[in-house]
Amino acid sequence: MKIDLDRLIRLRHWLHAHPEVSRQEFETAKHMRQFLAEHAAPDEFVSLGGAGFAAVYNGLEPGNTVMIRAELDALPIHEINEDIFYRSLLDGVGHKCGHDGHMTILAGLAQTLADRPENGRVVLLFQPDEETGTGARNCYLHANFKQIEPDFAFALHNLPGFPKGAVICKVGTFASAVKYIAVKLTGKEAHSAQPETGASPSFAMAELTLKAREIQAKHDRPEAYALIVPVYNEMGVQASGVCPGYGEVHFTLRAEHGDVVESMWKDLSEAARTIADEYGLAIEFETKEEFAANSNSRLAFDMIKAAAADTNLSFQPIAFPFRWGEDFGEITSRYEGAMFGLGAGETQPDLHNPDYDFPDDLLVSGIAMFETLVKLALSGETYEPGISHETT
Repeated sequence: MKIDLDRLIRLRHWLHAHPEVSRQEFETAKHMRQFLAEHAAPDEFVSLGGAGFAAVYNGLEPGNTVMIRAELDALPIHEINEDIFYRSLLDGVGHKCGHDGHMTILAGLAQTLADRPENGRVVLLFQPDEETGTGARNCYLHANFKQIEPDFAFALHNLPGFPKGAVICKVGTFASAVKYIAVKLTGKEAHSAQPETGASPSFAMAELTLKAREIQAKHDRPEAYALIVPVYNEMGVQASGVCPGYGEVHFTLRAEHGDVVESMWKDLSEAARTIADEYGLAIEFETKEEFAANSNSRLAFDMIKAAAADTNLSFQPIAFPFRWGEDFGEITSRYEGAMFGLGAGETQPDLHNPDYDFPDDLLVSGIAMFETLVKLALSGETYEPGISHETT
C-alpha cells in the first residue's frame, strides 16, 4: 500500500480545524481537489453541483467502474477538545461525525491509485450535504453523474463503541430510513385573558405530540423498531398578555424500512389535520430532511467480508440496523453496493458528541479496506466469505 501517512495525518488535521457545515463546504472541496492534484492526480475531476465532485482514475484496460464515497460536511456542534492543537477554528462548527477522517481515507486510497488499476475505473466521490440527507440525491441527479455511473459503490462510517479497526456490516438495511417533518399550525392571536377570541395552537401541539407516541407504539416491534421523536417546538412570545396564534412542532420518524416510515407519517399527518380542524387552525407540512434506508446487497456484503479477511481485520456481522440515517442509501438503492462500519474504539466518544475526534490510527485500516474492495470489484471474481482473495 503506497501511502504517505504523515502527509495524510496533516491533511486530516487541517480538515478538522477548518470545518464547514452542509451546503457550505466550498473551501473543503477546494482543499481536497488541490491535495489530489498535487499528491494523487486523477485523470479528471467531475463537478457534481454545489461543492460535490468526483476524482476519476482510469485503468489501463476497460472494465468495471467502482465508486468509493466520502462526505465533505461538518456539524453545527461546538468542539470542546481543548487538548488537541488542530481543534476547530470556528465556534459552533466541528467535524463531530468523522467526515474529516473519511475524506482523508479517500485521499490515501487515491495515493494507491498512482500507477492506475490494470483494468476498469475507480471513482472517488466527495459528496456534500450528507448531514441534511440531500447530498447523495443531488449528486445522482446532476447531469454529470451519467459520466461516472458505477457497477459497484462502497462507503464506510467510523463507529465508536466497537473495537478499533473491526469491520461491521450486515445484509439489507444498514442505516435506517428517516423523515424529518415540521408541522405548522396557524390560528389567531388573542389577549390571554380572552383566549376564546382567538385560535391558539398550544393544546393542538400538545395533543399531537401525545398522539405521536400512540402511533409509534402501533408500528414498533421487537424485531423491527419504529420511532417518532418530537425534536423541536416553537410557539408564542414571552408576554403574559398574548395568547399565541402560531406554532410549529417538528418530528423525526425512523424505521428500518421506508414503508414503515411512510405508514407512520400517514397516520401522524391525518391525526394532525383532524386536531387542527378541531381547534380551528390552518395546517402546513414541511419535509425538512429525508434519508432513504441504506440497504446492502448480498454480493457487496460478501465482498466486504472477503476484504476484511484479506486485510486481517476482524469482521463483526450485526443483526439489526443502526438507527441513524445515512444518505448513501440514495446510491445503494440504484447500484450494487454497501456501507460498512469501521470500529473507532470502545472508549471513543460517540458520534455527534462535542468531544469526538476521528482516530488517526484508523486511517490505514480504512485505506486497506477500500484498496482491497477496489481490486475485488475490478477483478470480476466470485466473492465467497471465508475464502482468501489475495490482491498482491
